[in-house]
Amino acid sequence: MKAKRYATEFKSLIVALYNEDRSANSLANEYHLAVQTVTGCIKKAQIVGTDVTGEPVTRAEFNAMQKAVARLKEENDILSRTA
Repeated sequence: MKAKRYATEFKSLIVALYNEDRSANSLANEYHLAVQTVTGCIKKAQIVGTDVTGEPVTRAEFNAMQKAVARLKEENDILSRTA
């Protein structure tokens, strides 16, 4: 079964409501979602640090950066082996 995708605006709404002291359970019930879906949106939107300019970095952005760094390291390894 294909996973259902939700729009970024909808996910942002869920996170905003959670940040207004709504529980994940109440949001899941109100929007007919699994609790895991709500908590997943919340986790991905969590601020985990700041970048070099002082801008906040979310968990989703951090994970994307880690993947990019891993890909670049792999490319560097391949290039260093061919040189």
